[in-house]
Amino acid sequence: MPASDPDILDLNLSWLFKAREMARSNQETAAVVLGLDRSVVIRIARLSLQDMNAIARSKVMVFHPRFHPKFWSETLGNRSWAAYAVQIQTLLMAADEATQR
Repeated sequence: MPASDPDILDLNLSWLFKAREMARSNQETAAVVLGLDRSVVIRIARLSLQDMNAIARSKVMVFHPRFHPKFWSETLGNRSWAAYAVQIQTLLMAADEATQR
């Protein structure tokens, strides 16, 4: 089997480090921002560096876009980047606020 793509490895490690940092800081917010169940967030918070390296070397992306492909298609085809950024931030803030209740 071919060696891991270094770009995929770097992306996976970056995502895992940030996900673990967020999970350790605030599990509810991490669940919303990452789009994961709280049980998964708890497990991510417990990952060791060795675990993250093993996962990152899986040769596939370990994460996927937060939003549905239809959203991406509509957003990328019909909106300016500034409007897109505002919409994403609004959705995430609303979801975060809902978890705080």
